[in-house]
Amino acid sequence: MDIRVLGPVQVLAGDRPVRVSGPRQERVLAALVLDAGRVVPVSRLVEVVWDGDPPATAVRQVRNVTSALRRALVAAGFPDDVLTATGPGFVLNPPDSDLARFERHAAAEEYREALACWRGPALAGVTSHALAGEVARLEEKRLTILEAHLSRAGDIAELTAAVAQHPLREGLAALLIQALWRQGRTADALLTYRRTRDRLAAELGVEPGPALRALHARIQRDGSACYLPYRTPDFTGRRRELDLVLGALHGGNVVLVHGMAGVGKTALAVHAAHRAASRFPDGQLFVDLHGYSPGRDPLDPAAALSSLLLQVGVPAPQHPGSLDDRAALWRARTSGRALLVLLDNAAGAHHLLPLLPGSPSVAVLATSRRRLTAVDGAVPVPLDVLPETDAAALFTAVSGRRDHGVARLCGGLPLAIRIAASRVRHQPGRAAERLAGRRSRLRELRTTDRDIAAAFALSYRDLGEPQRYLFRVLGIHPGPLVTPDAAAALTGLPDTERLLDDLCDAHLLSRPHPDGYTFHDLLAEYARDLVRPGEARAARDRLLGYYRDGGDTEWHVRERPNLRAVAEFALAQRCEVHAWRIADHAAQFLRVRGHRDDFVAVARAGFAAAERLGDTEALLRSLDNLANAQWDSGDLDAAMTTTRRRLRLAVDDPAAQASALSRIGTLHGMRGDYRTAITYYRQALDVPADERLTALVLGNLSHAQEILGDFADALTSISQARDLRERTDDRHGSVLSDAQYAHVLARLGRTRDAVGTASEAVARAVRLGYPFGEAWARTDLADVLLAANRPAEAREHAGRARDLLMHLDHPLLLAMAANSLGDAHHALGETALARECYGLARETATRVGYRRERERAERGLARDLGDTGVTDRGRRRRRR
Repeated sequence: MDIRVLGPVQVLAGDRPVRVSGPRQERVLAALVLDAGRVVPVSRLVEVVWDGDPPATAVRQVRNVTSALRRALVAAGFPDDVLTATGPGFVLNPPDSDLARFERHAAAEEYREALACWRGPALAGVTSHALAGEVARLEEKRLTILEAHLSRAGDIAELTAAVAQHPLREGLAALLIQALWRQGRTADALLTYRRTRDRLAAELGVEPGPALRALHARIQRDGSACYLPYRTPDFTGRRRELDLVLGALHGGNVVLVHGMAGVGKTALAVHAAHRAASRFPDGQLFVDLHGYSPGRDPLDPAAALSSLLLQVGVPAPQHPGSLDDRAALWRARTSGRALLVLLDNAAGAHHLLPLLPGSPSVAVLATSRRRLTAVDGAVPVPLDVLPETDAAALFTAVSGRRDHGVARLCGGLPLAIRIAASRVRHQPGRAAERLAGRRSRLRELRTTDRDIAAAFALSYRDLGEPQRYLFRVLGIHPGPLVTPDAAAALTGLPDTERLLDDLCDAHLLSRPHPDGYTFHDLLAEYARDLVRPGEARAARDRLLGYYRDGGDTEWHVRERPNLRAVAEFALAQRCEVHAWRIADHAAQFLRVRGHRDDFVAVARAGFAAAERLGDTEALLRSLDNLANAQWDSGDLDAAMTTTRRRLRLAVDDPAAQASALSRIGTLHGMRGDYRTAITYYRQALDVPADERLTALVLGNLSHAQEILGDFADALTSISQARDLRERTDDRHGSVLSDAQYAHVLARLGRTRDAVGTASEAVARAVRLGYPFGEAWARTDLADVLLAANRPAEAREHAGRARDLLMHLDHPLLLAMAANSLGDAHHALGETALARECYGLARETATRVGYRRERERAERGLARDLGDTGVTDRGRRRRRR
């Protein structure tokens, strides 16, 4: 709901315009919006409508107009109190208006956003002399905001257009003249002044005001006082950071742009300084402090002060000898002057503090590879790598060619992108293939005058030895997130977290969230190039030892992003014992948490490691994980092959035999052969095994018995399974057993007990943070609710189960949940939604070979949807 007056008067309900009936309603609406939230007297509305010549019935007509306007607004969806009669007049309370937005943005100094609220002259098309003063006030405010915006932006093209549109506006002319002057275009600046002066004389018979005359005199006297370095024309992106810098560059502020080597700090600072130059008419100064410049030491603060004093007109012989005296003279000479000081490449706070002018009229913009928290009151602007879109745009701007993945291979780092783009521009070829094919991208990202590795080396040089050692060995970590404990294992050093924070301060590492630290890809490669062979092997062994035995659930949650990478790394390093053990505990955690792709990958790595070892225990456990992964992926043929191999190997391991027999039975059940499945389950129960495994087999047996209609036997089996799982404190297994128990109760007609049991299973899964068990239990609860003739509740639980399983990417259970949801929609008469769910179930079940659920979905699709009955609520599966 929106009302607009900054342009043609318009009312919008969403994207749909609401018709305002005639010029009288339009004038009344305009007057009410201009004083929104305040009482507008009827006498004022009469004046607005008739411009001083009202008829005798004017008051009554105004009330009729406002009543009709209110009805139109309410009918369009505005609240009932949008327009109310109050005492002598009316109050408009619109949900929003472009005028209100303009005022809010203007108050917050968000000038670009404020100007975007305008679509043309205020109240365009509304002809009322009584509103002319308001129109003039709004236009003046718009022009004031435009001047404020352009004083920040300093864009010559925008300023030229604004001066052409408002040639008598001296403030705009002054901004354009200053911008041209700061760009070194003194002749153009003087020409613009003469044109403005001539226009004022010809049209108004006046001379320019004192401010404009003073600016003209300064240009003639001083020439250009801009010491800023060249601004690259292909500067790309960084709009948010640029707005932050420009917004913070007021007199007296210190703005600190900080980030890693090559991230584009100088480019941003120079670009911002040029944009802001017109706001500092007394000059823009620049010193490169060379904190990280190849081949030279950082500039001494005394030398930096000498350079600044020269730029403000103090001859070298007049510079005092001591640092303190030079700093005092610098502060005295800059006091009261509107100056912008750009200090690039500071090595530390000691570089900046003596150079701060201390005058409220002087702004300082500094860059550094460090955070420099010791510079009190500084406004920090952290700089990260470029987003993908901006990174690709930068590559195109520099190379003149479309990006085909080069920017991504450069990790979004502007310096790397510029080097790669420059090589492409001068040596066209297959840059992406060269970068991807190189063992070391750092060697590819090098030209005669630019070198990524050399830029990193300067930051590395600045570290203490413990931090250097940590940096080197961190490159060994193969995962995307280095936790503090893993870093401590890599180094074997105490107080590792403090050293990690030191690397963060130097922007050689970042900490995106509390669990750990991340490396930029190119920095990690640079670290690996530095690590020494002996310390690499020792650090690797300590790291794999840390991951080998795993930890509790919280440990696995913290390390989850790394589990796959570490298992595959151990395999690649031919550390097979570590590899299969890491994969074994990681697979179990990843499976329970629903991270299927990572689960499949670690299961394969563990199996490959165990096969290399030829160790029977390792193979039995790794084959079990691999079969689980194949099962969860819906590759039932592969799961059968893997499980039969495990059964052949498990000659001396009864538990492995029982587990394999149970899985083979379940796979037969998936194919619809439940009698063969029962045969295998009973064989599994004949093998001595622990109670948890026995409970699992009994649960699978109960399911097969239920499918075949042996409900009493199914209840006995699942009751035994529940007892065993309670006795062994198998909390995850209890969720699945309780869900199956509820399902059997429903088949026996005990729906009240079934609903209670299934509901508790869902609640327990939620408390345990067990998403797979939650999806399983919700699917069973949906079927139980359908049996209890409660389809609306069934729809809710089946829908939530389906959404969970879509996220977990678990096709077997997804087919079941989609069918249950289809049954619920069908029972509610929601034919189209039922067909959609059955279609998903059929597609999924067909893909993974789940015969029963495929047939169930096909029956749902073929069924007469006018029949409110729900068939085959007993469907299903069971498995581990």
